[in-house]
Amino acid sequence: MTDQLPQSSPVASSCAEPQPGVAQCSVTKKWFPEDEIVTLQGQLVSAEGKQILLDRLRTGAGEPGALASPGVFRRFVCISIDWLIILPVWYLLTMAVVVWVVLPLHLQGSMGHYGFILLVYSLFAVVSSLYFSILHGGAGKSIGKMLGRLRVISLDGSRASWKRILMRSVLYPGTIAIIGACGLLPSSVGEGALKILIELAAGAFMAWVLADALTALFDTRMQRSLHDRICGTRVIRENA
Repeated sequence: MTDQLPQSSPVASSCAEPQPGVAQCSVTKKWFPEDEIVTLQGQLVSAEGKQILLDRLRTGAGEPGALASPGVFRRFVCISIDWLIILPVWYLLTMAVVVWVVLPLHLQGSMGHYGFILLVYSLFAVVSSLYFSILHGGAGKSIGKMLGRLRVISLDGSRASWKRILMRSVLYPGTIAIIGACGLLPSSVGEGALKILIELAAGAFMAWVLADALTALFDTRMQRSLHDRICGTRVIRENA
């Protein structure tokens, strides 16, 4: 938005109740005539507040103490903690499925080597997606982010909706699910074809992870990863 607003004095900087024909600037908390208020990044701002907000967005500071971007090292540590939690759960679930499902099918000749690999990938995608969906959707942060005082929010600073959270949680391990989806192919597809599909899907996953990490690394202002950009979210540091 490039239109310039005329500078004017607020109607009442400390109005206790909304007055007819005036609106409060989300940044300065002062009250102005409605025709001097515009919407920017989902917030109602005056000319003064608009400049302050643009400066904050440009520097990545956002609202004081609420929208500060985390450091790369902090994000890496937080996501590492999350994976240290997810991996044991995934391993235990896989072992249970092996005992109760895979071994009987293998003895019957219904599941080959690559069929097992597909099942393992599918379980990993399910466990990781559920982990991030439930925690980010309920608390706005995973266990790793809780320890690192990080939170997932919408780009405009509001709480991320469940729709955005679900998209974000599925996109991150989504390419793993592509590998698992290969298991839905008919049994007429040979083991050799499944092996090629697994290798292609695994390559797609590695390319996604690399692009996702590099996108966040080179975004020095907000450190938004590829899945954050797609879902309209960002990660902030709390109590900064």
